[in-house]
Amino acid sequence: MLIRLYDDDERDLYIQLADEIVWLMAEGELKEGDELPSIRKLASTLQVNIKTVQAAYQKLADEGFILQRKKATSLVNQENFKEENWLERWSKTFTRFQHECKALGLSDDEISEVITQLLGKENAT
Repeated sequence: MLIRLYDDDERDLYIQLADEIVWLMAEGELKEGDELPSIRKLASTLQVNIKTVQAAYQKLADEGFILQRKKATSLVNQENFKEENWLERWSKTFTRFQHECKALGLSDDEISEVITQLLGKENAT
């Protein structure tokens, strides 16, 4: 499991970590029921504070991407990748994004352009 965290990324490390784990799920590298490394082990591997991994795992659990079990076990939960769950979750996120764009005075065409630019950045990485 290759996880990359960047010092020059404006996102907090725990958010970067959570996003990387979701990416690994989306790419199929982590599958339903896979056990994630313990918090201590992952913190040691990534050379980050234990609280960073705890916060990332908590975020993933809160969002339904992992199930946390007793004895510090965290399991991948692919439920969020089912189309009906995915669409509901992202509809809320997109609506919030759209409202922020409208508050900035962007038209629908300008919002579309922003999305196109963001997709271009993602595809370039």
